[in-house]
Amino acid sequence: AKACERGRKRVAEIVAAEDMLSAEAFAKLLGTSRVTVNAKRQRGQVLGIDGAKRGFRFPVWQLDKHGRPFGALPTLHATLGNNAWAVYRFLVSRHGALDGRTALRALQQGDDGSVLAAAEGIARGDFD
Repeated sequence: AKACERGRKRVAEIVAAEDMLSAEAFAKLLGTSRVTVNAKRQRGQVLGIDGAKRGFRFPVWQLDKHGRPFGALPTLHATLGNNAWAVYRFLVSRHGALDGRTALRALQQGDDGSVLAAAEGIARGDFD
């Protein structure tokens, strides 16, 4: 029970962070509508994590230097079981297969191939 409570608190902290935007704010940033953002979330084209009471939250850091969602996101979603929290954890964690970088950092550096290979390894049950 304590672990569940800690988990709920951590989720609340994550979705309340300044870099987590509402669907409305994320849509404005992309120059599109909330409906389009939610459709993109459902297709795995953007990362939106369920914040329970706050609704879906969208990390601003999933956008590349041109303000577009990373192109690897749909493949990451598919590889990691279409589980947004799994994609989030994968992106913010350091991976040996990425020379200790987070997957997010590797994507920011344009290293999509290595990121996708690391995700495939995790999906297979490899430990890095």
